[in-house]
This record gives sequence, structure tokens and C-alpha cells, in this order.
Amino acid sequence: SHVTALIRHRGLTMLAAAMVPGNVMPLVGVAAILTEGGDDRTTINSKGVNKYHCRPQPIEGAIFRGSCTCNIPTEGGYRAAEAAYQSIQDGDVSVGDIMEGVRSKIKSMYQVPAGTEVFLCPSGSDAEYIPLQIAKILTKGRKIVNIVTCDSEVGSGTLDAAGGKYFSPVVPLPEDGMMAAAMGDPVKGLAENVETVSIAARDMGDSSVVCAKAGVQEAVDNCASEGSVPIVHCVLGSKTGIVEPFPATNFGQMVSARDAFIVVDACQGRFRSDQLTEYLNNGAFVLITGSKFYRGPPFSGAVLVPSQVMERLLMTDTTLAPGLSYFLSSNEVPEALSSWRSALKDTSNTGLALRWVAALDEMEPTLAIADDDKDLMTAAWLESVLSELEKYPDQLEAFEPRSCSTIVSLRLKAPGGAYYNNAECKNVFQWMTLDMSQKTGTQEGAPRCYIGQPVNVAKGGGCVLRIALGSDSLRQLAGDAGAARAEDAAIVAKLALLTKNYAELSAK
Repeated sequence: SHVTALIRHRGLTMLAAAMVPGNVMPLVGVAAILTEGGDDRTTINSKGVNKYHCRPQPIEGAIFRGSCTCNIPTEGGYRAAEAAYQSIQDGDVSVGDIMEGVRSKIKSMYQVPAGTEVFLCPSGSDAEYIPLQIAKILTKGRKIVNIVTCDSEVGSGTLDAAGGKYFSPVVPLPEDGMMAAAMGDPVKGLAENVETVSIAARDMGDSSVVCAKAGVQEAVDNCASEGSVPIVHCVLGSKTGIVEPFPATNFGQMVSARDAFIVVDACQGRFRSDQLTEYLNNGAFVLITGSKFYRGPPFSGAVLVPSQVMERLLMTDTTLAPGLSYFLSSNEVPEALSSWRSALKDTSNTGLALRWVAALDEMEPTLAIADDDKDLMTAAWLESVLSELEKYPDQLEAFEPRSCSTIVSLRLKAPGGAYYNNAECKNVFQWMTLDMSQKTGTQEGAPRCYIGQPVNVAKGGGCVLRIALGSDSLRQLAGDAGAARAEDAAIVAKLALLTKNYAELSAK
């Protein structure tokens, strides 16, 4: 059969993706390939969805405000991926051609500074391996200290990946006969002589945002005294919208002296183009994705490498970590880095190529809108959603209501003044994706709504769900604001309904 042929051709990852047990329709063609070349987060379960309750196909009639977590493909993005796959099948283009086109498009859409180069990665988590590998090449033999800020509100695999370790038991480019890796195991050649320093996003006692400045300074000072090389992260939008600013310490002198590196985690995609330009001009690596704000299917990452680093890299002998080949092929590497490309296999990560094609279908029209106009629209959207939440004071409560203009975090109120915890919020998160009209006895429970998964913000179960604007809903605001706001109202009403009836629904 077609599915069996795909499995033989694509390897073990496709087996997990395409062979869905039970009475769920198996994934074939582009839908199956979109789950390929990633990690366990895109594996399809017995219900025909991934761990975020998403299926790699458009869902007619669904309301989507979950771009901070995981996306269902848009109709346009899915069609673009289908067209690209057909072109590959017809021999008109190769996966390598598509990857080169994606790199070129990212540069032109963001108008990046001259000399910037782009690596493509299966996700924002794998993207962490690129700055680490480059730092190891440029500072041969020296200890690397990777300082991760906003920990617990960046990608779940960030800390492991920043340490050169496996963050998933599934790798994007497995080899025949390879043993499954355990999370936290070292990636061969990457983890040696690497230490990570974790600085939390929040004080889990009172939920307040942690200022990372003192912790970063202490870690950098320790590096200076022991002669190790720091990589300092700042974050341009966490899971709840926290911004951890560019390091405001004497660290800049170490960067100028080529003794340190900066990584900007902009994976949520919630930033202005001028911010990206500023970071690249300051010599920072910038990690982006097409699979958060820009609504591309899960997942697709990229690392923008500044010209200052590229100039050094092009003049330095390269030895790549052997384990990098499980995550990266020559097709994902800039053409200028011929030594990297010759050291890596010419494997076709078709799934990643198609995920980026789908993402670009959203990125192009959205990035064509002036940033100032987008800012006005998102500010109005934020106030509109907050006003909807205020209609249900007994069930819903905004959390840090104006900390991010495209993500509204909210708590679910339990009887007696408490809040529902992470496990309970996970139930509501799943129920939102189902038609709950029969169980609730009202049509308000019917819409299938996709929102952001729960995020812990305090000890003792303190947790938020999120309503997140995506690129398609932003453009909908520009074209039909009334329809977009009606969708927001339906999401909030269903959240309030499920919260009010939580005890009864969980008993069922």
C-alpha cells in the first residue's frame, strides 16, 4: 500500500507517524510527512493527534488561538506544502533546493544585515546545538558555560540541548540500528566540557518574574576567573510573554574580545523586525521558528548567525560533533560553510522542508504588514480579550494581563477561592479541542478550540492557560475584526463553561 511504501522509504519515524491504531484514519501523504524528521512531540498517538491534541492537517470549523504551543496547519500553508511535495515527487526540485529557498526567503523577509547566514533546524530546541557547536569550534579546547535564562518558560528541551544533550528519545535523522537515546544523555562530541547554568523565569513562591541580571553577572564573572567561555541567553518572549533583555553587564567587553557569545531566543516569533536587526548587529545568534506565532506545523527552527561570527567561522578549521548528524544534514547548512556540508550526510529531511514551506506561506503576508500597524492591532486585540474575560469573574482571571500584547494568560477559578492546578488545566485544555455540547447541555460547549497548554507559574499547582494570537488571526483582525472577536468570545465562553462545570465533567 501507499502507507507501507512510505514507511519503507522514510524509515522508523514514519512508522510511528503513519500507523495510527484503532479506528482513527491513518495519516498518508503530506500529513504523514509533516510529522517526519522531528522528535517525540510530533508523534501521533492512538487518537490520531500529538501530545498537544493537534493533527497535522487543517480542521474545518476549529477556532485556533494556540500558536504559543503547537499549531494545526492553516489551509494555505497545507496547500503550499502539498504543492512543494508534488514538485519533489515530479523531480522539479530537491529538498536541498527547498531548504536553500527557505534560507534565502528568511533573509529577504527580515532584511537581515549583510553577512548574516541561516541554519535550518527541526525545532527551536535543536537550534540550541548550533551556537554551542560554533562556540566549540571557535574556542577549541576551552570549557563552555551555557547560561539559560527564563528557564521553565522557554522550550522544554532548551536546557538539555544547551548542554549538548538529547532532549527527546526520538531524533530527527535516525540511522539504522542506532540505540534510542535517553533524555539527558550526551550527544557525542557536543556535551564534553560543557556546563549549563539555569536561571528561572519566575519565583515560584509568588509567581513574580525573576530579573536575571545578577545571576548572569555572577556566572559570567565565574567564567572570567576560570577562563571558560560563556554563552548568555536572553529571551524575546517566553511562554507567557516574558522578555529577558539583552545582557546589560560588562559582558559586552568579553563578546568584543571574542571570549563570549550571546544567544537571543526569539522562538515565539513575537518581535519587531528592527529588534532582530539590532541583535544581529550586536553580534548575537538569534533563534527563530516558523511554528509558533507564524502558525507553521510543528516544528521548524532556524538560527541566524551574525556576520561577525560567520567571518571567524569561515576562517577556522572545522571539526563537527559526530552526534550532530542525527539532527542536521548538509541541506540545512548555509552553502558558504562547505566544510560543514561535506562533513554531514546529504540526508533529505523532507518533513522539515515542508513544515518551513507551510510556515513561509503565513510569514510572507504577515511580515508585509508594517510593525507599527501590527502593534496597534495587537494592542486592541488584547483589550478586547481582557474585556471578554471580565464577563466571567467567578470562573476566569487574567494573569499579568498586559505583559504581552499577543498572549493572554489566565487562571481557572476553583470553588472556595483556589485555582485549578496543572493536571486539571490539562483536562480543560483537552476538552477545549472536543465538541462538549452533549456533556455540557449547551451549544457553547460545541466549538473545537485550540489554545495554549498549561504553564506552571507558582508552587502548589499555580498554573495558567493561554489564549494566543497567531499570524492568521492577526490578519483576520485587519480584514474582519468582528469575526475574529466573535471567535475570541466563543473561546472565553467555552473556557468559563468548562471551568464552571469542572467537577461534573471530570466525574464523567
